[in-house]
Amino acid sequence: MPRVTTSANLSDGVLAVTLTFSLVEALAKSRAGLGVTELARQVDATKSRVHRHLVTLLQSGYVTRDLQTEKYCIGPAMVVLAQEVISGVDLVAIAQPFLARLRDDFGHTALIARCEGAQIRILDAALGNSDFAIVQRPGNVLGPDMLHCSALGKIALAFGPPELLRNLLSRRMPKVTPKTITDPRGLRAELGLVRERGWANVPDEGMIGFNAFAAPIKDARANLVAMIGVIGATRILPPDPLPDLVISLQRAGSQIAAALGGSHAAAAFPQPSAKRQEKGGTTLPREAKRRRS
Repeated sequence: MPRVTTSANLSDGVLAVTLTFSLVEALAKSRAGLGVTELARQVDATKSRVHRHLVTLLQSGYVTRDLQTEKYCIGPAMVVLAQEVISGVDLVAIAQPFLARLRDDFGHTALIARCEGAQIRILDAALGNSDFAIVQRPGNVLGPDMLHCSALGKIALAFGPPELLRNLLSRRMPKVTPKTITDPRGLRAELGLVRERGWANVPDEGMIGFNAFAAPIKDARANLVAMIGVIGATRILPPDPLPDLVISLQRAGSQIAAALGGSHAAAAFPQPSAKRQEKGGTTLPREAKRRRS
């Protein structure tokens, strides 16, 4: 029999929903996570009431709790939910002209992907037009064991939900090639460099003879929405890229974010490009050239 809802019950229900969303918003704004006391202060509620709501969100996967710091962060289920909302805005349709421009300018396969929980799904790809083009198809998935040795994965680990990195470091990372980074300290250092320069690459780390570059696509609050990248053979996509490749990749990410309403950058769509100049551009900053040993 349906429960009869009184005005008092309705008021309590509205307050509960309001508090839940207030907690989610507070956690979404904090990359380091928040404890119960700080959350209670921010949302102006008692600690016991905040804790009850957090337990429900934790059980549903919408938040996670660090056992050492006892702080709460946005969980994988909330990230997936946010991505489903964003997918209502046709990310693929927005990204397609930018992927085509990257492919036409540099010859490499260009792709866009996003996190789905602990894995990464390719949303769309523009097949490269060089003799060494790499095939990637929409729907292809990079599993959790490939995050540390793929350019898209490094972007997700560097800019995505903190628990993604914590979960990866809690287990043994497979050494796919002799150049795969499997030492936690080494990976943390690499991700620090990725955050500093705003792009990632993986020469011979995921597969011998192949390299990839990737950059983040962020929303207005600097949360990771998706990743854009190019992939190719190391003979035509070496560890130190042409400066215009990195600049074009990052610009494409910013312009896609702007088109999604995620930044204040100009959202101009790329015009059909002329053939790019071979080996042009200026020298990359020193920090952008550093490679791990």
